[in-house]
Amino acid sequence: MKRFQVHEEESGWGGYLVDKDSEAAIPFLGRRAKLSVAHSDADIVQEAWYNSRTIVTSNGRDFVRHIREFQKRENNRGCRDLWGLLLVPNAQLLRGKALTLIRHGLDIPRFGQLSWRSAAFLNLYVHLNAVQRPTVRRFERCSFCERRPIRDPWNKWYHSLPVIGGE
Repeated sequence: MKRFQVHEEESGWGGYLVDKDSEAAIPFLGRRAKLSVAHSDADIVQEAWYNSRTIVTSNGRDFVRHIREFQKRENNRGCRDLWGLLLVPNAQLLRGKALTLIRHGLDIPRFGQLSWRSAAFLNLYVHLNAVQRPTVRRFERCSFCERRPIRDPWNKWYHSLPVIGGE
């Protein structure tokens, strides 16, 4: 399947930051995965932002809340967007099967394969499920990131995704 780059700045992605509850996912994620040194969810969000990493966890609800709070816009003073959230199944067997299917990126019907660098740059919420296609939504992007054009064919696809927590 053909891969595309959505923006040249996606090369700033630092890899995965794995929450303690999902530590068993590290072997499936490869050398780009690192266990978080922070302990609280809010601190893990800050660590992920500082290191340009995608958070990997089984605890989606709390992380979505902390990410949205961290990314709140205060007079457009600067970009506080993260590099996405990957929600993995809690059960080890399901986790391994789901992560194996998306090891090199997300297969998007009619578009191609979206690399993890690209998914991270777009600040996507990806919820893995071993029995069906991953659920993909997006976090709201800041005004700085909105000015960075997303290359075709991904621009239309990206803007068709529901915003997580959006009204």
